[in-house]
Amino acid sequence: MNGQGWRLSMVAVLFGFVMLYGIRAAEDKPSDEGKAEDFKGKTFEIKEKGSASIILSFASGKKATITVKSTAKSDVNLFIYDDAKKLVAKDDSEGPDCEISFAPKVSGKYTLTIRNLGPGDNKSTLKVAFK
Repeated sequence: MNGQGWRLSMVAVLFGFVMLYGIRAAEDKPSDEGKAEDFKGKTFEIKEKGSASIILSFASGKKATITVKSTAKSDVNLFIYDDAKKLVAKDDSEGPDCEISFAPKVSGKYTLTIRNLGPGDNKSTLKVAFK
């Protein structure tokens, strides 16, 4: 292979890596799902060592119960972050299911993140209920 062909091949390979990384970054970006009171639930297919996130708006002082039910036996955790990306609640107990009772002190947008520690991929359903 001549010098120019080799360089062209390297550029193509680098372009491929950039495209794959860009697609991966887009998949990890949390979607804004609106008001928590209107949220009907969402199911995520999460790869081993992967995560999925959504953003919901919560009213201050209104108690919510957030649950994750999973179909496989991998270890799944649930984390809630405020607008400043500060952790405000978590369920990192072992097992495929999670539950957090949460009454935000401040109204605003919160990011709910599900992490699948494995082993294996999992399908997890996130729901929010108010009493």
